[in-house]
Amino acid sequence: MAWLGERWTLQVVVLVMLLIIMIPHSRVYTRPDQAVPGRGTVLYQLVGPGDLEFEIEEIEVDLTTLSPLETRSWREGAVIVELPGGGAVGLDRLEPQEIVGVSAGGAALAKPSILPGTQLPSANGARVRTEIVYHTVQPGEVIVRLAELYGVEVETILWANNLSLRSYIRPGDKLKILPTDGVIHQVRRGETVGKIAQLYKAKPEEIIKFNKLQEGGADIVVGEELVIPGGVKPQPVYVPARRPSGFAGILAPPPLSVPSGAGYIWPTTARHITQYFGWRHTGLDIAGPAGTPVYASLSGVVTRSSCGWNGGYGCYIIIDHGNGLQTLYGHNSRHYVSVGEAVTQGQTIAAMGSTGRSTGSHVHFEIRVRGSRQNPLRYVR
Repeated sequence: MAWLGERWTLQVVVLVMLLIIMIPHSRVYTRPDQAVPGRGTVLYQLVGPGDLEFEIEEIEVDLTTLSPLETRSWREGAVIVELPGGGAVGLDRLEPQEIVGVSAGGAALAKPSILPGTQLPSANGARVRTEIVYHTVQPGEVIVRLAELYGVEVETILWANNLSLRSYIRPGDKLKILPTDGVIHQVRRGETVGKIAQLYKAKPEEIIKFNKLQEGGADIVVGEELVIPGGVKPQPVYVPARRPSGFAGILAPPPLSVPSGAGYIWPTTARHITQYFGWRHTGLDIAGPAGTPVYASLSGVVTRSSCGWNGGYGCYIIIDHGNGLQTLYGHNSRHYVSVGEAVTQGQTIAAMGSTGRSTGSHVHFEIRVRGSRQNPLRYVR
């Protein structure tokens, strides 16, 4: 058995192994692949082609017969290749199908809620929609993209949803999208189509035609919503009110410009916090010079406007915002609103002061939810 350790023995073994590996892949075997021996071995499974077998089919295309590419509007979202003899591959072969989703700026949008009878833009780009749709905002969407998607102006979406250029939208918000540029109006008692058209600088005949009204618009009813094609929302004119509230002849400073739907806003122009909310302090103390405007943090109705000691609040105002929500503004030096008055968000309601239990000019700001005082910093920043 000494020959097992010889060098030539090792060489013979290596040569035999190489032959075993190479012969199945040589031309020696003329039988089909299925008859090739070794297909069931571990080595074949490791280095062989595996179980997948493909057939290659060559396709020859004469590129010289194709006309140059024609790219249509990005709203159509397709590239058309015209073929010899007429016809095209692309939008011309699109078939109407269920609206499952829409794409804007690369972001997928959820299927919008569409009122019965609504018609969306057709394949050729013509907008035939005649009803209002409600679009659910998705992450990453902005109003400009939505305006391009639905083929209306940005102002049309802003006016229909009571927004401004400074407004922001959140995912989940439902936006009202008109079928054409213009505004939407809810008919009030005593109004006529002529008065409505004059209010929005529109044409009465277009209002009648678009809303399919009778001649002269005699069939409009109170509470009905009309689409005003080409209408422009009138700009409100703010007239400061004079409120005595212990200080006769006081003129309220102008309101703060606030984007619609912004939630609670900071109640003053001052930003220095001298005392935070805690178990011994029911609100937020914001210090500033005496006379600094104090704003309504949210729209509502004034339920308290009183001056005196008032348990240490001094001159204070309470505004009811509905649904159990209230805000309080204490230690004021002047009041510009009275009980029962409806105030808008950002309206100047008082001037900062140091009345009641106070060591310096500041506003004591509270937010109450169903009678429970909450940390204002959870609602405003």
